[in-house]
Amino acid sequence: MSHAQNTQYLDSKVLTAPPHRLHLMLIEGAIRCGRQAEAALRRGDRAAASEPLMRLIDVVGEMLAGVRETKTELNRQIADFYLFLFRTVSQAKVNDDVEKLSEALKLLEFERQTWQLVCDKLGTEPAPGARPSQGSVAYALPRATISPPLGGTMPTTPLGISLEA
Repeated sequence: MSHAQNTQYLDSKVLTAPPHRLHLMLIEGAIRCGRQAEAALRRGDRAAASEPLMRLIDVVGEMLAGVRETKTELNRQIADFYLFLFRTVSQAKVNDDVEKLSEALKLLEFERQTWQLVCDKLGTEPAPGARPSQGSVAYALPRATISPPLGGTMPTTPLGISLEA
């Protein structure tokens, strides 16, 4: 598949995905950024870790903003979790702390597994006219632009989010 075809496929995948699938894609993107930063920090390359750490902070910040928009007890609990992740990743960035980053990545992996189960249960197609119920998690599209590293060739969605594995 050519780069243009891959980009077109990813654009279509994002534009047609139901909210729960988009959330899973965000989590997977956050994990990819975190793994890039973790590898760079482990080799002692703080400069190379900076950009993916900033992208990771942006994604977690957007996940936090998305759940704070609706005031339910479940959203408050999820917001607390994302706030903890945001602080942990921010500390990892400020202190070049690979252990803090690893802690956050373990939590993101668990979150990915949880959302994968949600996606498996709900399927990939949204129900016609479906909206989150009063007790459910509200979904919001990300506002941050997440771009590939300088000189990188990762395909990105119209939202600027790289979905390359």
